[in-house]
Amino acid sequence: MDHFPIRIVTQLGAQWGNRAQALKWLETAMRLGDPALAYLRTDPLMDPLRKEPRFQAIERALTFPN
Repeated sequence: MDHFPIRIVTQLGAQWGNRAQALKWLETAMRLGDPALAYLRTDPLMDPLRKEPRFQAIERALTFPN
């Protein structure tokens, strides 16, 4: 699977209020090692997910510089 569509469908899910599906796609992206996850912290389209415990767990599992 191409990495680009995972990011797009995750963003769309987040923006359209389908948080559960968006989080599922994020977990899939993480499992696949999607390089687009590098933008997770700065992508404003992910803002609707930031308070979700599953989103926070994904952020903790990824290694980002401070």
